[in-house]
Amino acid sequence: MDNELQELEAELKRLRPLAPSRAVTDDIARQLAAAPGHRRNFWAWTALPLAAMVAGLVLLREQPVAPAPTSAPVLAPVPAATAPVVAAARYKPVSAENLLYARSDEGLVTLADGTAALRTRSSYVDTITWRNPRTQASLKWSVPRTEERVVPVSFQ
Repeated sequence: MDNELQELEAELKRLRPLAPSRAVTDDIARQLAAAPGHRRNFWAWTALPLAAMVAGLVLLREQPVAPAPTSAPVLAPVPAATAPVVAAARYKPVSAENLLYARSDEGLVTLADGTAALRTRSSYVDTITWRNPRTQASLKWSVPRTEERVVPVSFQ
């Protein structure tokens, strides 16, 4: 088997590429002669997206930042001029679920201090349900989560 590989390697070393035909060399020469104008157009077209990105960043930088939304929606009170003041409805968490949808054993790993450890990775979807006790309106919030555990192992 080793002898066959050595013979194949020797044969591959002896191979030489063919010279390009006259038509290919003429075509390459013609394209290179016309290239300066094309190169200029190429760089102009590639610079346009870059200029648009810079302009977008400048415009975004000048925009005021809106406050982040709260995690629990709250109804604002109605102004006194139009109706009696209503207390803001408050949503309260009523349930939480953790759904495991994938788990993988990544085997033994060696930690920086030389200790052997077992690594596992678990993927979950956490779902929290919020409810307004007054109106019984509810809202569900689902977030994916990956948990990686590294547990030291001792072989004795």
